[in-house]
Amino acid sequence: MARRSKLRVGPTLAIGVLTLMLCLGISLLYVGWQPGSTLNLVGYVAMALGLLAAIVLGVGLALLVHHNKRDD
Repeated sequence: MARRSKLRVGPTLAIGVLTLMLCLGISLLYVGWQPGSTLNLVGYVAMALGLLAAIVLGVGLALLVHHNKRDD
């Protein structure tokens, strides 16, 4: 009987979409940033929320990978 590949389409597609979103965000930052401009309070709050979301997402994904490895 043929062995099934462990590479699944869903997670690969999700990683591709997230990578595309990262590239789009970096390109928009590069195009839209004006030299000498400063951030106001709303900008700092948005940056802090984005950083917090990235950390939570990273920790959550690491925990899911660790949990999956223990089940196999």
